[in-house]
Amino acid sequence: MKHFAILLLTGLLLASAPAAQAQRNKIQQQSKFIFMSSLSYAGGVGDIRLASYDCHDLILPPKLEDEDLLKTVRNKNFNIQVHQLFAYQFNNFFYMGIGTGIDFWNRTAFVPLYLNFSVNMMQTKVAPMAFINLGWGFKWYISSRPDIVNRVIHGSNWGPMGEGGLGIRIQLTDKVGLMLAGTYKVQYSKIRYTIPVENETDYSADFANSIQPAIYHFAGFKVGVIY
Repeated sequence: MKHFAILLLTGLLLASAPAAQAQRNKIQQQSKFIFMSSLSYAGGVGDIRLASYDCHDLILPPKLEDEDLLKTVRNKNFNIQVHQLFAYQFNNFFYMGIGTGIDFWNRTAFVPLYLNFSVNMMQTKVAPMAFINLGWGFKWYISSRPDIVNRVIHGSNWGPMGEGGLGIRIQLTDKVGLMLAGTYKVQYSKIRYTIPVENETDYSADFANSIQPAIYHFAGFKVGVIY
């Protein structure tokens, strides 16, 4: 998924270069309120190393030595994001605003609230652009039982989030634009899992007895309609 996102982004930028160079008519300079409805898909990147001891009081994930490691869990979560941005365009190059929406994972969901900072790198109808979102992911719902394969509960708590993207903005009409971007997102949360207890029945399929901080990484792409 990470390699796919990089290839997609490279293709978008290469496609935009000749189109932008060929355009001679500049977009009229304007300041205004704008809105963007977007849909994103991102796949999980990296592993989460689980400690052989409960570390729920830690703020950051523990730095584990081999003897402290219980197991390693692959981040196979998908992240489907349906977002709405409310922003003010200061000029044809820069706009900022507030965004929210819903992030659906495999077995849980977040409601993010964030500040958006976006830059159009050229003043043409097809222009490279970049953005960054910084905010907080609130919990909406979560499965109460661990997943069948890894016996863990991913993303069990709210926490800070950040997302960055690089792509192109296409001005379709005077009032409507299209944004296509490759993205990378980070969500801080916690993961719940079970540490086996000697001489006790294994209930790891039903509930978790331990928790630790986790930082989830995602790479993917975003499509947005700007109006």
